[in-house]
Amino acid sequence: MARETHNREDLLLEGVNLPERARLLHRASGREWVIGWRTGGGPAFYDGPDRVYQFNADNQLRRVYLDGSKLAAEGGKLCELRRSEPTNPNSPAGDRTQKVKLVWQPIDSAVQRNVLMQWATTRQQLLAALNLCRERDLPNETSDHMGSNHTNSTQNTQPSAFSWESVGIDALEMLDRTNGWLVSITDNPEIAAQPNA
Repeated sequence: MARETHNREDLLLEGVNLPERARLLHRASGREWVIGWRTGGGPAFYDGPDRVYQFNADNQLRRVYLDGSKLAAEGGKLCELRRSEPTNPNSPAGDRTQKVKLVWQPIDSAVQRNVLMQWATTRQQLLAALNLCRERDLPNETSDHMGSNHTNSTQNTQPSAFSWESVGIDALEMLDRTNGWLVSITDNPEIAAQPNA
């Protein structure tokens, strides 16, 4: 995933692994987040083209794609997929019999702290954007003491700052679900024992 950037609109429309998903687009900057839930599993957060955080059903971080690196949980730590050294370092450079092996190698604690700091930034910025979207761009219906419904929305007076759309779930239900989940998780989530959903 980190080597191929995906158009978030395509992910929203074709993200079959995330049957309930939504996209939040900040119109002025073009920044977009795609959020989705796996069937029976946890959420995934796509923040731009190369920042992805995937969680399992127990709200543990299981995979991260960040700045070109593919990270996965292994035994409660994040590991990076890397090429291993050739098994025979004395073979000639043109020898094509050497097979490339990819292995998971634990990242050091400073790199893991940096990954979690970037998650915290994504989480906080997405929460703030969701709250602004709800306050500014989505109608709020309230009932007065007479039982009449009133809409309190700035949609008619100010241009919309955000676009929120969903697939497989009602947009407001997805907004509430996403916001609730982000509030419940910490900036320093537990790392899963394995990368599986």
